[in-house]
Amino acid sequence: MEKSLLERIGDINEQLNLAHYWIILLKFKRILLIVPLLFGLLGLFISLNINPIFQSQATLVIEESTKNIVNIEEVYDGETGRTGFSNNNYINNQIQIIESDEVISTILLDPKNLDNITDLYQRLPKNYFAENLKFLNFNKKKDKINQDDLKIILKKYIKDNLAVSQIRNSDVVNITMNSGSAEFAKFLLEQVIDAYLKYDVDTKVKVTNYANQQINVRLSKLLKQMEIAEQKLLNYKKENNLIDIGDIKDLKIDQIKSVSQRIIEANRELQKKQNDLTSIKLADGNVDELLAIADLRNKKEVDNIRTNINATNNNIEALQIIYTDEHPKVKKALKTKQNLDNRLKEILEENIAAAAFELSNLKGFIESSETELDQAKFELQALEEKDVALQQYVREVETNNRIYETFLQRMKETNEVKELQSSNVRIIQNALLPLLPVSPDVTKITIMFYLTSFIILFGGLVYLEFNSNTVIEPSHLENFNIPVLATLPKVKKLDKGYHLSQIFIEDVNSEFSESIRTLRTLLVAKYQKNKSLLISSTYSGEGKTTVSLNAALAFSKIGRVLLIETDIRRPSVLSKTNLAEEAPKVGFSDIIQGKVKMSDCIMKLPGSDIEVMTSGTRRSDLTDLTTTSKLKSFFDALKKNYDYVIIDTPPIQPVSDTLFISQATDHNFLIARSNITKLVGIKSVLKKLNGVQVKVDGLIFNDLDTSKASYYGYYQYGGYYNKYKSYS
Repeated sequence: MEKSLLERIGDINEQLNLAHYWIILLKFKRILLIVPLLFGLLGLFISLNINPIFQSQATLVIEESTKNIVNIEEVYDGETGRTGFSNNNYINNQIQIIESDEVISTILLDPKNLDNITDLYQRLPKNYFAENLKFLNFNKKKDKINQDDLKIILKKYIKDNLAVSQIRNSDVVNITMNSGSAEFAKFLLEQVIDAYLKYDVDTKVKVTNYANQQINVRLSKLLKQMEIAEQKLLNYKKENNLIDIGDIKDLKIDQIKSVSQRIIEANRELQKKQNDLTSIKLADGNVDELLAIADLRNKKEVDNIRTNINATNNNIEALQIIYTDEHPKVKKALKTKQNLDNRLKEILEENIAAAAFELSNLKGFIESSETELDQAKFELQALEEKDVALQQYVREVETNNRIYETFLQRMKETNEVKELQSSNVRIIQNALLPLLPVSPDVTKITIMFYLTSFIILFGGLVYLEFNSNTVIEPSHLENFNIPVLATLPKVKKLDKGYHLSQIFIEDVNSEFSESIRTLRTLLVAKYQKNKSLLISSTYSGEGKTTVSLNAALAFSKIGRVLLIETDIRRPSVLSKTNLAEEAPKVGFSDIIQGKVKMSDCIMKLPGSDIEVMTSGTRRSDLTDLTTTSKLKSFFDALKKNYDYVIIDTPPIQPVSDTLFISQATDHNFLIARSNITKLVGIKSVLKKLNGVQVKVDGLIFNDLDTSKASYYGYYQYGGYYNKYKSYS
């Protein structure tokens, strides 16, 4: 997916350091100096012709009204109150009021104010361009503005130039008024403040009057409601013969409690009586079992008889010890005992009969008590129903009384407030007459124009430099992860009689010659002798033949060198040395076919120690003449006789010959020319070479402009060689 502009700039920043920006800055220093300066002058001209704006400022303190003053929300909500807004909301509301049409319109209601404002407005300085370009206004006739339209224009002018702001966490408000006239700004601000203060007091008076009116209406209604409620209460008491239901209810409740207690006790006694009668029936007349019943045994008469019986029994026992049973004393004692036993039975029977009678009476008592309890409950329920209805009437009367008293108190307060009504706004700083304009800031505008134009221009140049797809400096090749073996400087001017292709031997002290020596030193240190070195480029015109010739001349100083020209379509090696006419008629294209001898193809370059094999007979395609294995064997044979075999090839992009030859060589090098070679071209070439499994061992950067040595940093020693040359 294609990257966006920001992503591409981000990638560039990751790959480059500040030095590259400094390079661009120095490269385009004239443009970056002149263009922003012109824009700065334009900003200066514009700012000098902008009408000055004066700002008058005042400060107010706006406090919330005290809580005992009636506000309109209480009147609208009736009996229920509503909590007020927070202080910040209150201040914000007041700010909106100051800026409202209602306050601003009141300024223009006074004819005197309107005349003053109109006069000052018409005296405002005109816009420079509008004033000096009147000739462009073809319709010079102006209609007279009527009064209503003038008020609309003035009101809009005031609103547009009025600004109100709150100081954070305080009741203080700053009010400013901008205008082209200092006097006009101060006058308008004073009028706005006066209008707001008047509006504040008038509004409170209106609210108080309205509140008083609404309270009077409400009091009249409440008075009628109170009379109706009291009459209803009176009628209800008469209809139900009620005086004080509270005491009657208490009596009924006490009665119910008493009857309930009696029933509980009677039921307990009834249960006991029933248990005794059950025991009596089970005894079936047996005296001993009857005496086992506590209620019968504890009777006083029964207890006396039992005491006499016990005494008689003791007497009988004592007499029987002395006398026989027939003795008169013994008989008399037995007769007495029998009489006592009979009397005991009679007393027990009387008590049993009495218990049965009590049981019957007890049941009757319980039934009557329960009837009395039910009647008392019924009467209490009826009283409660009457009490509920009565309390409704009582509550209605009491509620109306309380509401009436509340509104009566409010009416008294509003009457007092009406007489004491004042504004809660205080002026802590009156409108000031501004001495200096707040705008335009000439210095700021000029600097802003300059900096903005500089940043935009510099950014555009950086973008164009880094995205022009052209190699500018060696650092642009860093992404390929291929070492840059040498950087060859640009040769701007050749002395008479010098040739660029042989500058290594013609101008040995030049920067270019030193760069070729540096290249030779690196190749000698990195690679062994008897190797074939291929030099190519993406397209023609990038300096591969010039570099090949000068590199061959440099290597000829330390060994035997053969330079082979393999461009069988457009040969150029000898044409650069002006020896094309002296070149052999056969060469590389002929020998690889085995048609000629080696000696027929090689010539020695005059003035040097290198031997050159020309391209030979021109052909359309090298791949038709041989194979890579044969070509490799051919190069291997040459390496036995030469220390260095340098192969100058055709450009890789237009033709496929170099892809074919590179498979037979030991080391391959690619030329990149500053401001000529395209990054996309290098990428394409590397992709093609990778496709035939050929590795590029190094890059040679050619034609770098070293006149900018102070900022490129690659040739900081350039000046040194110029000085050195002057001494040689």
